[in-house]
Amino acid sequence: MNYAEIYEELLGVIDDLVEENRTAPVIVEGERDLRSLRELGVSGEVFSLNTGISVFNFVETLGARHHEAIVLTDWDRRGGQLCRLLRNALEANGMRPDVELRARLTFLCRKDIKDVESLAVFVERLARRVEAGRMDGKLSKQWYAERKSAAIRTRRARRIRGSRRGRPSESTRE
Repeated sequence: MNYAEIYEELLGVIDDLVEENRTAPVIVEGERDLRSLRELGVSGEVFSLNTGISVFNFVETLGARHHEAIVLTDWDRRGGQLCRLLRNALEANGMRPDVELRARLTFLCRKDIKDVESLAVFVERLARRVEAGRMDGKLSKQWYAERKSAAIRTRRARRIRGSRRGRPSESTRE
């Protein structure tokens, strides 16, 4: 998968998240995750787990108002453990947990980022790459390659014009 395909898929997942968030709250790990989702356009209810209460008390409080919830924890080891814990707690309280969006994001971003808080910046970075036509490779390598090719073009142009070291060009010699 190149960056353009990843970007398109990622925008689709984010659109699905925004749509589902209209009826179901999103559960994230911390405040930075919440801010990142807001930057991406998620405007519905988003709850942070780092509020000082236990997961089970949090889920019981949430279960009193909602019938389903979207679990969006980080895709590292701790985030996976927390996702399983939340899924089990939500099911025990009669709620339907949605972990499918997390799985799709994990698949698309696993090589580049590992947490929800980096998601907004990652989407911006992908957008810049796609706009610039850079589908593969690191930006720094491409910058050096472009710089080198510009220098080569400049030297060739000087040679053709004959301005290199004051020598006349071949076309002016007779």
